[in-house]
Order: sequence, then structure tokens, then C-alpha cells
Amino acid sequence: MTATAIFMFGGLLILMLMGVPVAFALFASAIVTLLLAGGGGWSALGLVSSTVWDSVTNFTLTAVPLYILMGAIISASGMGSRLYAAVATLTSGLWGGLAIATTIACAVMAAISGSSVATVAAVGRFSVSEMRRFGYRESDACGAVAAGGTLGILIPPSIPMIVYGVIAQASIGRLFMAGILPGLILAVMFAIYQMWLARSRSGASPQVVVRVTASDRVRALVDILPTGALIAIILGSIYTGIATPTETAAIGVAASFLLAGVLYRELTWAKCRQILIETGHASIMVLTIIAGAMLFGYALTTTDVAPTLSRLVAGADISPWLVFIAINLLLLFLGCFLETLSIIVITTPIIIPIIENFGWDKVWFGVILMINMEMALITPPVGLNLFVVKSVVPDVSLGQIIIGTLPYVLIMAMALMLVALIPGLIV
Repeated sequence: MTATAIFMFGGLLILMLMGVPVAFALFASAIVTLLLAGGGGWSALGLVSSTVWDSVTNFTLTAVPLYILMGAIISASGMGSRLYAAVATLTSGLWGGLAIATTIACAVMAAISGSSVATVAAVGRFSVSEMRRFGYRESDACGAVAAGGTLGILIPPSIPMIVYGVIAQASIGRLFMAGILPGLILAVMFAIYQMWLARSRSGASPQVVVRVTASDRVRALVDILPTGALIAIILGSIYTGIATPTETAAIGVAASFLLAGVLYRELTWAKCRQILIETGHASIMVLTIIAGAMLFGYALTTTDVAPTLSRLVAGADISPWLVFIAINLLLLFLGCFLETLSIIVITTPIIIPIIENFGWDKVWFGVILMINMEMALITPPVGLNLFVVKSVVPDVSLGQIIIGTLPYVLIMAMALMLVALIPGLIV
């Protein structure tokens, strides 16, 4: 078993270091392992085709391309700029008001797009330049956008949550509900830090922000109403049980299309074509990774690697908290080098048997995993949000962006400990 495990994970690591896409690295590692260690040569491949087919035809996964489509519509429609302008008006006068507005706008965009990358791209284009115009340091402005965008993983709907739920066989609806309160707490922690930071800097004070009237704030509230209605439709449908997460995704697509195309009138034929192309590319990538992950998990089970690992951990005289800390350190380490979906699909088949042996709730651990993935998005050298922000503001060095995001990594670690110590936060 040890030799098989080393072969599987060693081969997977070598393939990824060679630049092989994660999905194909998972496929290759799983198939070769089944051939060599499956106990029956070619016969061990008997269930490969059905495993792959069942993984991508799972009805729950229909939500993935739908949420990707919704995020693409929102990103192309200019809803993000309207949202940011309205929130900035409402937070005007607060210490660090623009940074707080960025966090709120990212949280709201995350709740309707399901994608951290889409959130950063949509909000970052105008929020960074606006903060720089009013005296914010470049590192602080970029850090607020990169960290705020990570809320898209925790606040539902969340594509990584769907992927985890499918692999772990956990309720997507429960996962979505469980992420709301921790996501809001994390957003509040970001805002508190930003207020403190603004007080400690000579710039970014409320005096440099344009003062607004009561009528301006009323207009801002009106501008937020369509987006608020979209959030209410998405979360309300899931929370009340009116629709499943997959059905809610379809409702969200229809609602976002009506907002972007009818209310705001910003969807041209060219934009619609680009939206569909982006959705197709992203959906194929995600579903191929999931298929590879499910086959990898099948190989782990067939060769008895995952069950044996879970039995060894459960049988060892080790405190559950030490195991929990070790898992989180592993996720943090992997987050420095891999993107979030890759980490989820590689580690979940191994970790789930372990947490089941300890009696831990899969939904609770799902939130723990999502917070770790938020940290992965802004930890160098492969923090995806860092590079998205860099693409939005190419004149700012990657080093400055990293400096601005490091405090948020510590805040996320605090939130992680809070959720771990107070499981009641998961509702």
C-alpha cells in the first residue's frame, strides 16, 4: 500500500511539475496505478468508463456551468461598477470607506457569481484606481481587492463548494447555508482591519472622500436594489427549500440575464457570444478536473490506499486536534503551489475517510476547507487572485500586491480557528 501511495502521489506531482494540466495528470496517475496495482491488470480498468461518465453526468454538477454563466453575465454587464459606486456612496465618511466598499462589493458579487476570479476581475478594474485616486497606498488597495475576492469561495453560491460536495457526497444546500455566517464574519473582520489601517495611515482618511448628501445615499440604496433582489432570489430559494441549488442556478441565470439585458441594456450580441465562449471554456475545464478527481478517488479506493490511510490515522494514538492541525498545515502548504480546485479534488478523497473516522461533520469540514482555499488564493507563489489583480493593474508590482494581502491571510487564519473552536457558527 505504501509503495502504491508513493507511486500515485509521486507520479501526480511529477506530471504537474512537468506542466501537464491537472485533469490529465489525475487521469494518467489513476489509470497507470490501476494497471500496475489494481490486482487484475486490464480488468482493473473495467469501471473506469462508468466512473468518468457518472461523475460528469451527476445532476448536481449542472449547477457548475450555470453559475459560471451567471458570473460571466454579471462580469460583462457592468453590474459590478454600479454596485461598487453605490456601496462607496453609502460608506463615504467612514475611515477606510473605499476599502470597506470594496469588501462589501466583493462579498455581494461573490454571492451572485460564485467565482472569486470573476469577483476580483469585476470589482478590481475600477476599485483599485478609485482608491489610488483618493490616496490609498497601492499595496493596501490591491490587498483589499484580492482578499475581498476570496469571499466568493465561502459565500454561496460557490463552485468549489459544489465540487467538494459532489466528491465528499455532502449536501450542497447545507454547505451553502453553512458558508453564509462565516463568510459574513470574515467580511466584517476585513472591514475592521481596513478601518484600523485607515486610521494608522495619513492617507485614506474620510476627509479625502467626496462628501455625499442624504439624497445621494437614497439613490445609492435604489441602485443596490436590483442586485439585492438577485441575492434574495438565489439564497432565498435555497434556504426556503423552494428550489435545489441546481434549480436556483438556473433561476439566477435567468434573473441576471434580465437585469443585464433588459434593465441595464448592456448585453450586445458580441458580448453574449463572448459570455458563451468563456462559459464553455471554464465549464469544460472544471468538469474535466472533476472527472479526473473521481477516477483518482476510485483508484485510491480500489488499491486500498485511502481506506488504509484512514485506518492508520484512526488507529494511531494521536489527538484528533493534532490530526486537524496537520490537515490544515497540509492544505496551507498545497495552497502555496496549487490552485483551489486542484487541491480540493486531490485531497478530498483522502481526507474524507479520515474525518469520518473521527466523527467530524463533512459540512463543518467543508467550511474549514473553503477558508483554507481562500488563503490559497492569496498566498504566493501561485495565489490566483494575486495574478488577477496584477492583470487589472499591471503597473503595480506583484511584490506590492503580496504585501497588501499578507495581513488578510492572518485574518483568515483567525477566522479558521474561530470556526474550528465554535462549530455552532455552521448553521
